[in-house]
Amino acid sequence: MNNFEKRLFLDYLDKMINYVDLRSYSFDEVLEFFLYQFKIKRTMFKFDDDGVLLTETIKQRQEIVKKLKTIVRELKEKIPVRSTKLEKRFLLIKEIYNLKENEYQAFLFCMIQELNKVFEEFDNSIKGCSFDVFTRRYLGVRFCIREQIINNLFLSKLITNKSNYPTVNPDMIKIFNNEKCNSMDKIIAALLGKSEKSTLSLKDFSHIEKSKNRVVNILKSAIDKKSKGINILLYGNVGSGKTEFSKLVANTVSTPIYAVKTELSNGDEAKRTDRLADLYSKQQILSRSGNGCILFDEAEDVMNRGFDSNGSASKGYLNKILESTPVPVIWTTNNISDVDPAFLRRMTYAIEFEKLSEDARLNIWNKVLQKNKLKVSKTKIEELNKSYDIPPSLIANAVQTTKMINGSEDDFEDLIVNVAKVITKKKDVKEKKEQTLSNYDISLVNTDMDMNELTEKITQSGKLNFSLCLYGVSGSGKSAYSKYLAKTLGLEVVSKRASDLMSKWVGETEQNIAGAFAEAKSKGAMLIFDEADSFLQDRSNANHSWEVSQVNEMLTWMESHEYPFICTTNLMDSLDEASLRRFTFKLGFNFMTNEQVNKAMDVFFNIKNTNLSIKGLTAGDFATVKKKADFLNITDVNELTKLLQEEVNMKKIPELNKKSIGF
Repeated sequence: MNNFEKRLFLDYLDKMINYVDLRSYSFDEVLEFFLYQFKIKRTMFKFDDDGVLLTETIKQRQEIVKKLKTIVRELKEKIPVRSTKLEKRFLLIKEIYNLKENEYQAFLFCMIQELNKVFEEFDNSIKGCSFDVFTRRYLGVRFCIREQIINNLFLSKLITNKSNYPTVNPDMIKIFNNEKCNSMDKIIAALLGKSEKSTLSLKDFSHIEKSKNRVVNILKSAIDKKSKGINILLYGNVGSGKTEFSKLVANTVSTPIYAVKTELSNGDEAKRTDRLADLYSKQQILSRSGNGCILFDEAEDVMNRGFDSNGSASKGYLNKILESTPVPVIWTTNNISDVDPAFLRRMTYAIEFEKLSEDARLNIWNKVLQKNKLKVSKTKIEELNKSYDIPPSLIANAVQTTKMINGSEDDFEDLIVNVAKVITKKKDVKEKKEQTLSNYDISLVNTDMDMNELTEKITQSGKLNFSLCLYGVSGSGKSAYSKYLAKTLGLEVVSKRASDLMSKWVGETEQNIAGAFAEAKSKGAMLIFDEADSFLQDRSNANHSWEVSQVNEMLTWMESHEYPFICTTNLMDSLDEASLRRFTFKLGFNFMTNEQVNKAMDVFFNIKNTNLSIKGLTAGDFATVKKKADFLNITDVNELTKLLQEEVNMKKIPELNKKSIGF
């Protein structure tokens, strides 16, 4: 024992001697140690022939207590007061965590038992020496103060539970057992861990240009001015770069960022209370310098269940965590739908992370491959990027696994497909190339409006916040015109079918709809919904609440979307009336006129002046017959005419099939 431990031991013994169990075996051992360590003559106490302390009567026990008190007080005056290395380390912990005197003494009580077994034996000799007994008898505090003490020690992550027998945090024991942790800087470094570093650059987040610059400015200003209560929320799609962006922003303003742990020192999963304690601990440590920020990644498990230790949403505790944070905290979550509004109101700034553009994703593919030194051809990378719309985190996983098994390009693609199936919950995850009508000619489209004139006026307006509802017969060129218009405007296309968005899980269809709009917005693309009647059905005919919520989701996004949005449907009459009011233009697509039919014969088959008269044909029918004729090597006009008539007959429209064909 050094002088600090001796003084502490004597102080405990002096104040708690009246509660010592003199008959306990542990007390006999403590007394033996006491006599040996302080060189006390054994003749001052009575022992039997076997060396066992004689305490057979109450009077004898009282005499022992009286002698102990006298000896202890005399010894306390003789022990030097100068600090030892151990005491200095305790005082550094007190300063780092801004502990009050009672909190410091309580931490000493818990910690000293871990460091010196004599104290453990001494405590065992005291009747019921729990944390409650110690605070009442030694510190002399009431129960309510005791609750505050143990709560603050837990929040500071000095102890790992709030029981009557609290356990010291293993990280703290490591610090006291490590001789190199002998200064404040070294202790702080051990407590915080390594600062997080990003492998990306701000250019990788060009799709959120304004937001990223604003976050950088907010964080820099908060650090410079040591502002309190700064909280930044990053939310959105899984694997869209929220965590990397957090690290990158901190690195950009040259401030260290420390992540709240998701697992304990022993490898167990960190529970909600553990993570909040780690946050509070880091807040206390970083508050000294003010130079640093905290990353609370995957925060939904905390935010969605309230903020006090019992799991209910305590407004007071919420305010303490958010409004009083001495250093900026960056929170990331995939979903804010279940987040307490009280939490959202206290955010300084928030960014929604949407799906990355194709170019941004390609840049990340290249960076991850380069970092891991995995050789994949440029052609293959571009092909994979176009075929598989998956988040950066899954790309990184596939790269690392390929390296681990020393795999090839084919292995890499197999792994990409494998992880893509998991994230998309689909068997066929490869992005399908959109089928377009060959030899597309806008003059073959029969609508109730001049399409050339409309296209020209839309292009000349320079505006993108328009929407179209293209309705009419199947195969009449609705989807083809949508892609033609996008190409004319120089826009990328994000095309979604009902099968891409509909889900059997409640609420997931709405999320997919929102995701489609978000994807189009992030890419500045034209969004095309084929079979839109699946999402815009008349709500008055709905049988289930989710049918109404899906329509509501569509209407909300249609109202606020700032890029071209086109719906195609064959069932105009089934659309909700409110949706029709939200379309800038509503265009009906009909069967081809005789003039268009004969022009199509020239466009598709290079046959002029046929004077063909078949009602009920569409450009889609010509594309189908063209493919069939190419397979069968048919070029005769009569044979082609029969094939076209068969397409009309297949539609089973009586008024079309009554009329004969002619030349």
